This record gives sequence, structure tokens and C-alpha cells, in this order.
Amino acid sequence: PEAEDGTVEFQNDVNKSVWGEVVPLRESGELLEMIEGVECPVVAIHGDYDPHPVSAVEEPLRQILEDFRMIVIPKCGHEPWKERQARDNFERILLREVGD
Repeated sequence: PEAEDGTVEFQNDVNKSVWGEVVPLRESGELLEMIEGVECPVVAIHGDYDPHPVSAVEEPLRQILEDFRMIVIPKCGHEPWKERQARDNFERILLREVGD
């Protein structure tokens, strides 16, 4: 749902249901197989304090995607849109990458 100021409310139930589907796909390798068909440019935005190591995300994607870039946000964990030190930087990057 979108708020009056244009922001989108985080929906934890949707997040949990999606991750419930994604985890088995990641573990089996099927997720990377699905991503191999992506032909458009892909940009991953990742926090340098994220518990998921940058290299564990970047290396597999770089190997299978022709047009891939990784942007690492300093002083940022897994949820940059919520994090005081990363929020503004994340928003600038996102708007630059998708256009405003």
C-alpha cells in the first residue's frame, strides 16, 4: 500500500511468503538457472554490513549476467530503506538507477 507521501509500506507477510519460496530455489541452484535468462541490465545494491557477504551475491551474478553491476553502500546492513545512515544514499542510488 502506498502512503500519501508516495512511500510504500513494508509488508512483512509478503516478504516472508516470498522468502519461503526463494530459499529452496537458492539452495538447489534453480534460482541462478532462472536468472540466466535475464537479458536486461541488472544492478544489485548491497550494504557493506549486510550479513550476506557481498562476494556471495556478486560473484554468481557476475558469472551468469552479461550486464551486471554491484553498488555497495557503506555503513549499511540488509535494509537500507530503514537505516538512518544509509537511507538517503540508498534513495539517491535507486532514483539514479531507475530514473525518477
